[in-house]
Amino acid sequence: MVIPVQEVGRVYRQGDGGGEHINGSPNRASSQGECLQRPSSIPSLRTKPSISVLLTTGATHFSFISASKMANKDKSGKDQAVVLRKFGINETYQLAMYLLDQYRSTVLSCRYVLPPRLAAESRSQIEKVIKAAVVDTVLRHPMMQVGMIDGTSKTPSWIQLPSLDLAQLIHWVYLDGATDGKDFDQTVQDTFGLQLDERFPDLDTWATLPGWKLTIIRQADAPTLEVMLAFNHPQFDGAGAKVWHEDFFDALNAASANKGTYERVGLDGDILTLPDEPPMLPAPLETLRSLPLDPKFFIKSLWEEFRPQFLNRFSRDATLASWCPIRDTPYKTQFRAFFLDNASLSALLAVCRKNKTTITGLLQGLSLVAFSLRLDAKSAPGFQSSTVVDHRRNLPDAPPNAPWGSSSKAVGNFVTQLLHRFETEAVSRIRSKLPPACDGSTSIDLSAELQDELWAVCAQNRREIAAKVQDGLRNDVVGLFQYVTDWKKTMSDMASRTRQFSWLVTNVGVLDGAASPEHAAPDDEGWRWSMERAQFGLSAEIPAAAIEISPVSVKGKGMCVGADWPDNAVDAAFGLRIMEDLERWMRQLAALPL
Repeated sequence: MVIPVQEVGRVYRQGDGGGEHINGSPNRASSQGECLQRPSSIPSLRTKPSISVLLTTGATHFSFISASKMANKDKSGKDQAVVLRKFGINETYQLAMYLLDQYRSTVLSCRYVLPPRLAAESRSQIEKVIKAAVVDTVLRHPMMQVGMIDGTSKTPSWIQLPSLDLAQLIHWVYLDGATDGKDFDQTVQDTFGLQLDERFPDLDTWATLPGWKLTIIRQADAPTLEVMLAFNHPQFDGAGAKVWHEDFFDALNAASANKGTYERVGLDGDILTLPDEPPMLPAPLETLRSLPLDPKFFIKSLWEEFRPQFLNRFSRDATLASWCPIRDTPYKTQFRAFFLDNASLSALLAVCRKNKTTITGLLQGLSLVAFSLRLDAKSAPGFQSSTVVDHRRNLPDAPPNAPWGSSSKAVGNFVTQLLHRFETEAVSRIRSKLPPACDGSTSIDLSAELQDELWAVCAQNRREIAAKVQDGLRNDVVGLFQYVTDWKKTMSDMASRTRQFSWLVTNVGVLDGAASPEHAAPDDEGWRWSMERAQFGLSAEIPAAAIEISPVSVKGKGMCVGADWPDNAVDAAFGLRIMEDLERWMRQLAALPL
């Protein structure tokens, strides 16, 4: 069933280790998917580049970046911040959306099962275990350690922080009562929804705190913990959040293998003193790989951006999401999710392989059928959608001294997107296979004819994604982004235009809930942690896709499919019907004989 996120009106008991009261007030590569993390919608360029751009492919630098400037004294004698580097393209773009309140937060939540020998320990002891694993993981990933200055300028920068106050970054929620899980599950969903819309502290605070936080929920003495990582997208992307959870999981098991050694150098109570040496940050995508733009692609992009508006009367793009106007306010995210068990997921993967596609391709195809069913031909004759693609696989090797180890494990912003177009002819063909009597409120099963159309679309989407991965950053939208000089103006202008995408799929992929061999604790000693499930969600991105679909899986445990949409632009009943269609049809396909 689709799980709704309700408004939270209850107040939970404050824990003794930094626990918080929750109320209704907002603050904010596997076969299962090639795309990872938060979307990058295609914004307006708004800045006409010179013709010399056609000859520019960008420099390639196979390095990561350390501090560019050491601390100096200001006029009052105080230490100035150590500037590590300026924001990259993706980081600046994401920050502009945040400052304009077009986006607020992204959340990746995982449910951890405590080792039997630890589950009965005191609350304070379990908090000590968690805190030690957080410290180990934060020290492995420099982007978890940095603050920001000059946020409202055109060139914001990352700065070194001397310390982190974990009491401000880790929040505990303890629930009393029975452990049947109902109250726990509802609290998780309520908190998840609140975290999506909760803003991070003001810009002055960003100079002293990084843009992430953990909320950890436990009910009574239950053997499970929900660990919810919420983050501001300039800090890192959804794939980076997945890396964080996997490394945190390994850190928990490494500590268990050492039979409870939880003291950490530099940690005094809740204050973690960071190393004096400036951290080595992963470099922005555009400095690690060239961004070649073929002349044909570049000229076409310029024409679509700057063609005279009166021409739109004669050549309106029927694939734009004109059915869903962009509205800035009031800002509120609607989020829904459903879960598939491992047997259903395994069956879906098998039927996807049989039809030469993946879970990502399947969700693109099912979304096309669902939107074609729920919208009429007059409102939506065609569609555009996008897939978020992670380019870590296209990065050069990480430096030998990089604390994160390999480029695939870098926590940063390394995603772009791939556009898919569904022209009117293809959409008409889908609609022609729908039952004659159905309307926008009817629930249907997929007929054999409709399944044939579906698999053709899914396979095509899979081929497009594979070609994009093969091409890397050639003719990528981030190559156009490098010529934008004012992101706040660009994103503000974009909100006054016609919405481009009807939906988007951002697949974080598969979290491995088994400890790596070097971190595995002996089973017979009862020290092994495990991971039970995960949930991924985005706050509404005002100028981007009307509905953003966000699947994530845990190896051997099943999959969660989440979706968000802006409450001010998409009717809640419409969004819920789309999610019900996706769940109904995925379960139908999982039951098909192979």
